[in-house]
Amino acid sequence: MNKKSVDIKDKTPKLISGKRITKEKNNIRRNKKTRHGRLIPRIVYLIALISSAIYVSNQGGGLSYVLFFSILLYIPVAFLQIVMTRVALRIYQDVGDRILYKNSAVPYQITVSNAWIIPLGNVRLIKAKEVTDFEDDFTGEIYNFLPFENKIIETKMSCKYAGSYVEGIEKIQISDIFGIMDITYDIPAPLRVYVLPSITDVAYTDINRVFEEMADKRNRFRSERDDISLGNDTRKYMPGDSINSVHWKNYARSRELYVRLPDKQDTEMLTVVMMPYKKSDIVTRDYMLEFIVSAVNYFVKQSKPIKVIYYCAGIQEVLIENHDSFRSFYMDKMRVLGTSGKEISEGAYDKLEETARKAGGAVAFFYEEDGRLTGA
Repeated sequence: MNKKSVDIKDKTPKLISGKRITKEKNNIRRNKKTRHGRLIPRIVYLIALISSAIYVSNQGGGLSYVLFFSILLYIPVAFLQIVMTRVALRIYQDVGDRILYKNSAVPYQITVSNAWIIPLGNVRLIKAKEVTDFEDDFTGEIYNFLPFENKIIETKMSCKYAGSYVEGIEKIQISDIFGIMDITYDIPAPLRVYVLPSITDVAYTDINRVFEEMADKRNRFRSERDDISLGNDTRKYMPGDSINSVHWKNYARSRELYVRLPDKQDTEMLTVVMMPYKKSDIVTRDYMLEFIVSAVNYFVKQSKPIKVIYYCAGIQEVLIENHDSFRSFYMDKMRVLGTSGKEISEGAYDKLEETARKAGGAVAFFYEEDGRLTGA
């Protein structure tokens, strides 16, 4: 059995747009510049604190002590200012619909407001970098707020991976007026969305390979049988037929080439058993969702049924036979399969294998860990 592994990283979407590549590079440069810029105020503060301490020890006097304690007490005062900003900020973000499509831009809006009578400042919005892409990236800006001021930001957002996770802005960073210290925290109400996978042909090659392996396995078994009579499951050899499907015993007897046809049940239906990965992440989950949708679409286009077996709080089975059932599977079951963080029980894999043995017909296993499809 061929257990060829697939590098999941090779299956992730590439940035082929020059505009997007330039934007990503600019964001990286801007983030590096921001990190370096935050070090300068801290170094200056330490130099000032040490200098004032030396000044106190050498000169004494009221002025030196006032200067020293003013610099020393700045940190707790700055911390209090950050806490007050944290309490006064109100954040709301929306995309209109929580069911999105991978790599499709949708209108996005975030409202940040100051609920207090005092001004607030030095606020940065931090996006979910791994999964979110904004058409106009506003996350590098520093925002200041007058009393009771609202700031509304509108742009378009796209999701890089299929699955269920937090999108948009996920954290807020607040710093003091000089940028000496900052605190980053998760926003109280994150934007959780369900991202449906793209419908591609990524599974077609693997499905054909698995069927060829199954056919070769059956033909080897048949070739070992004693009977050499021809039946309804054979036809004359045609150029392009697999050499493994040739009825060699008949050829030895009659010198005529015939090939064996695959069993009807094996060409009519496939059962795919989804084997989850305990360390599943957004990349493996994205490829799993895209692969299974591609496999289902492959059979629906040929008007053939396919059964999917997966684990979600127990063994679940779904049969897809036509376009209506495909749409239901795509819109409903993809959200279930795409939900991350579900616990996999110890006996889940054994139960999946046991269910597969009882399925009958052609059965294949898809392993989320490395994106591998193998015949049973």
